Amino acid sequence: MTSLLDAGPPALVACDLDGTFLSPDGTVSELNAHAVLRAEQAGIPVVFATGRPVRWLGVIADLPGVHPTVIASNGAVLYDLASRRTLDRLCLDPLVALDAVASIRASVPDAAFAFESGTHFGYEPAYRTWVPDTGQDPTLRRAPVEQLAREVSAVKMLVQSAVLGDDALLARVQACVGGALTATCSTGRGYGLVEISAAGVDKASMLARTCTRLGVPARRVAAFGDMPNDVSMLSWVGMPRVVANAHPALLALGFPVVPANHDSGVGATILDWVASGAPTSSPGHVGAATPA
Repeated sequence: MTSLLDAGPPALVACDLDGTFLSPDGTVSELNAHAVLRAEQAGIPVVFATGRPVRWLGVIADLPGVHPTVIASNGAVLYDLASRRTLDRLCLDPLVALDAVASIRASVPDAAFAFESGTHFGYEPAYRTWVPDTGQDPTLRRAPVEQLAREVSAVKMLVQSAVLGDDALLARVQACVGGALTATCSTGRGYGLVEISAAGVDKASMLARTCTRLGVPARRVAAFGDMPNDVSMLSWVGMPRVVANAHPALLALGFPVVPANHDSGVGATILDWVASGAPTSSPGHVGAATPA
């Protein structure tokens, strides 16, 4: 595994949120917050790359020093926190999604489906939402899957199973969709949940587009992650790091390991990089959208 640690600090840091930057209770630790601010002051932007939709980015919206560009929905959305504006949005083809639904149902009889637009979430009756739907939240919609696929304008389709865990469900889904779609998982909640994006869409693909706009080569980018949806990003950058609490599949890949999220391993590592000397210039702002 190539590491540029001896060559000095990275020019940009890409970081997952849940299980990586955020503490187990979903908050930002004092050390991690301090590290983001110190990195920004040293000319090292910290860009978050998360599976979360844009409506769940409030935890970092007011974080001092955070770069406004956020990679959301596993790379399907590029969002600007400062202007609350979507810069890029890569949607699923409804017909391709419905073909996948049919194939997955044949392989996983208890599969339930939902569709995420980033600002709205549609789910079929059998799907268990993380937050109970009381009927008062206008961003939630319950409807048949065929209707949702055509009307939600989804950037991500979610597949849920009460019988299979994440890893087993992911293997089944990947066998069903092949190269037509990108499937991954990121929750580790005990029941099976797989997230599906358009073909070729993942954190690495959107990070590459972002770094091209900012003029930062992959070899000068560091990344932190903990789950299978981070593998593409970790493999693309020159300075990959996984937290000690990462999924066993990531720990088995040989990436350098930093302390766990409950020990603020991301912040401690960033502060070490800052102390070793900052880049001579800082990448700027992503700016206007590129049509997708």
